[in-house]
Amino acid sequence: MTLTPSKNKAKTSTAPPVNTVGSLPGMAVERTHPTLRQLAVEKLKHTIVEGHLPPGSRLVERKLCELLDVSRSIVRETLGQLEAEGWITKEPYKGPTVAVIDEDSIRQIFEMRAAVEGYVAALCAERATPAQIEELEASINAMDEAQASGNAEAQIEAIEDFYEVLLEAAGNALMASYLASQRSRLARLRRLSLSHASRACASVEEKRGILLAIRNRDPKRAKSLAEQHVWNSSESLLAVLRKDN
Repeated sequence: MTLTPSKNKAKTSTAPPVNTVGSLPGMAVERTHPTLRQLAVEKLKHTIVEGHLPPGSRLVERKLCELLDVSRSIVRETLGQLEAEGWITKEPYKGPTVAVIDEDSIRQIFEMRAAVEGYVAALCAERATPAQIEELEASINAMDEAQASGNAEAQIEAIEDFYEVLLEAAGNALMASYLASQRSRLARLRRLSLSHASRACASVEEKRGILLAIRNRDPKRAKSLAEQHVWNSSESLLAVLRKDN
């Protein structure tokens, strides 16, 4: 049996060439300053967090244009983003208003906090360096001093410093990124929760307990105390809201 070469030519592939990273055009990213919309969003968030625009406050476009010194189109984009993030709501015949903090929203936020912060505290007990432990203690002392002097701004700042060190010591960038995205929302809730002096004092002592567990390298206790701290904060906040209503 004689084999003869096939007369059919091999088919030419028509698949497009695969680009490598080095050959992709137009990938350069320019570093830019925040846009007017971004600045307006952060300014309005800060005003809400500070309590200058309490829940239920109407947001009139014309007045916001004057206060923020931006165009109406920027204000509308800003309100659209804040609505998407849950900071404001739009009701028929009423327009945009600052979102009311309801009990279901609080439950969801604090469930998330308890799960994440408990685990962060456990990791911190395993991984924190001696220097980071000293930074945590310094933050708690700053909270105590701010609370004693009635300086709410300094107290919130010290609390945020505490969590920043805690997250750094835990060594988990994904959890740190997630909590950072919730920073403004949590600051708003903390301000309400700490409006009672008794809660402010208790919060400091609870953090001292968490720190002791971290110092003793006891992840299980650090996790338990951090979770309980979150639930205590939740109960305090709910008590404030129920009283106001």
